[in-house]
Amino acid sequence: MTDTDGKKPLGLGGTPRSGQVKQSFSHGRTKSVVVETKRKRMVVPKPGAAVSPEAAAKASHLATPSKRPAGISDVEMERRLAALRNAKAREVEDAAKRAEDDRIREEDRQKRRDDIESKEREVREQADAARRKLAEEEAAKAEDEARARRADQAKKSPAAAAGAKTEQASPRN
Repeated sequence: MTDTDGKKPLGLGGTPRSGQVKQSFSHGRTKSVVVETKRKRMVVPKPGAAVSPEAAAKASHLATPSKRPAGISDVEMERRLAALRNAKAREVEDAAKRAEDDRIREEDRQKRRDDIESKEREVREQADAARRKLAEEEAAKAEDEARARRADQAKKSPAAAAGAKTEQASPRN
């Protein structure tokens, strides 16, 4: 490598802010290295420049400790605040939508329950009506059979039937 290619060699140009540290490697070796520490640049206003009231207000606003992290511009801060507002609005909308969905779902469940109950009630009523009708038919059939038996007995024994008629016709004391 030659120094004629236009690049400067890597080195520390005699700065007073240099120091030595030990660099340690993962396999156990250590090495002393020279490092240069950077100084923080101080901006000093020119003595002839007057500070306008707007700039002073802005400077005092920026000088007061605020809740925003260092290094964020006003535009970025506004973007973040807008994003937060949008997120909160979205969250409120989502909560309202969830509540509405829950309400609709509960109404559907209740409607299904009511439909099932009404169908069951209808089936029970039909079964009860069928049982009543069957009981009435059986009672009518039994009555018809009883009449038929009485008629048969009356034909077989007219005297017994006449005696039964007189018994029914005579008043009891």
